[in-house]
Amino acid sequence: MGGEPHPLTDVWERMNTLRRPTALRAVLIVSILLVIAGVGVLLALRGPGGHPPAPAAGSPSPSILLIGIDTFRADHLGPPGPGEPSRTPHLDQLARDGIRFEQCLSTAPWTLPSFASIFTGLRPYRHGAVGGERDYLSERHTTLAEHLARAGYATAGYVGINYLTAQFGMDQGYVSPPPRGTDLTGLDQAGGVTRLSGDFFAEHRGAPGFVFTHYYDPHAPYAPPAPWHRKYYLGNECRPGEPLTARILAAGGVRGENANRGMYDWLAGVTDPRFPPAQYAAEVNYTDDHVGRLIARLKELGLYDGMLIVVVADHGEHLGEHGFFYTHYLPYQETIHVPLLVKLPGNAGAGRVVAAPVSTLDLMPTVLEIAGIAVPDTLDGRSLARVLLGNAKAPPRDLLAEQGSDPGEFCKTLVAWPWKLMLWREGAQERTALFDLATDPGETRDASADHPEEAARLAARLRATYDPATPLGRAPPGRRANVGKSDIRLLESLGYVHKPPANAAGEG
Repeated sequence: MGGEPHPLTDVWERMNTLRRPTALRAVLIVSILLVIAGVGVLLALRGPGGHPPAPAAGSPSPSILLIGIDTFRADHLGPPGPGEPSRTPHLDQLARDGIRFEQCLSTAPWTLPSFASIFTGLRPYRHGAVGGERDYLSERHTTLAEHLARAGYATAGYVGINYLTAQFGMDQGYVSPPPRGTDLTGLDQAGGVTRLSGDFFAEHRGAPGFVFTHYYDPHAPYAPPAPWHRKYYLGNECRPGEPLTARILAAGGVRGENANRGMYDWLAGVTDPRFPPAQYAAEVNYTDDHVGRLIARLKELGLYDGMLIVVVADHGEHLGEHGFFYTHYLPYQETIHVPLLVKLPGNAGAGRVVAAPVSTLDLMPTVLEIAGIAVPDTLDGRSLARVLLGNAKAPPRDLLAEQGSDPGEFCKTLVAWPWKLMLWREGAQERTALFDLATDPGETRDASADHPEEAARLAARLRATYDPATPLGRAPPGRRANVGKSDIRLLESLGYVHKPPANAAGEG
């Protein structure tokens, strides 16, 4: 790669040559000042819609760790309430070393389309991996890992669910496959993911590396290992009373056929509704512990300070809201409002909090820009590189999320803060609901009757964004993933093989 040096190059060189602990504080201060000054150079060099120059040949690029935490609600990052201990102390420290985004929205409430959007920078109806007959990410799309591999990065992905493997086209760009025989897709797979991710960076210390580290543990069934399994619940979950599964089915949010497929087998005998949310919190805390172990390994290797580290979730979880329990069906806020943390090389911008809404679509262009790689102008996401250091504000924009793989049954949402419009198609019928997220963050009241003009305006904008005649994308379904009976049984038990149920807007 040629051209002028990237504004962050000097910081990366300093981090890579840093050896004496006594010099650490001084070098970090100088590094932060250089980054801030460098962004000024970046702005001068950029034209409208342009991209930063790539690092000069021989200049170091930052190693990159992308941590994807499955099923991680934004409200489970940090303390659950004033004066209470945090469930995520290691992620909290990472946020203090980096930048935290308060309002990051995912593009879908389940794994395949959401991570496909993170990897490609495209909305689900554009990349087409939305499930059903469209369950494979086409090779015609260029992923983040592919861009980095072409730029000379060693790349790898260690994942905990089949939907993120080659089986579904989601391994594109990984140059270094997991060791032969490695299977991380069972319960409690965090240990293997942590170890392999650390080993990868140890093996590639002399060159830039990229790892996608995926922790699946917060996903149902919530089964944290000891001692986490009783960390937040000390009662008797099977005390005499009505079975919890009966309450779930009575709520109407889950079809009986899904429960019969084993989706709620893990709740057999449970009667206490406080038990599942406590176990979910324990799974989050357990995953945070593994994040801490991985960060500690990077520090031991002397790599942490010079790295770009991003933490994001694919989606959140229904914990009883809107009649849904311990799953993630529809794009209400509890399933699409996710954490986003970014630690820059040299910990530049440490401690900043960005309140403006952003999208998980923005990760790919942001990482490419920081790495000095040209950002394609065909992406739906926008680079947040200048926002990270406070040199620019995230501009107002429409944020979309989608659910559904059937052209006759889907839900799409548009957020133009503070308004959120949800549009359902059910056969020949369409209906919408409008929510004011500033005054009704739980989406309990449809405000359409009080604000009909706002509802109509946002509905028109949403329909203008995608083609209503081809809501899942214009490209025909590609080749299907090769899914066997055992895979189907596993995915059914996780609540994945189904048509998303219709749900009345505004149900509390």
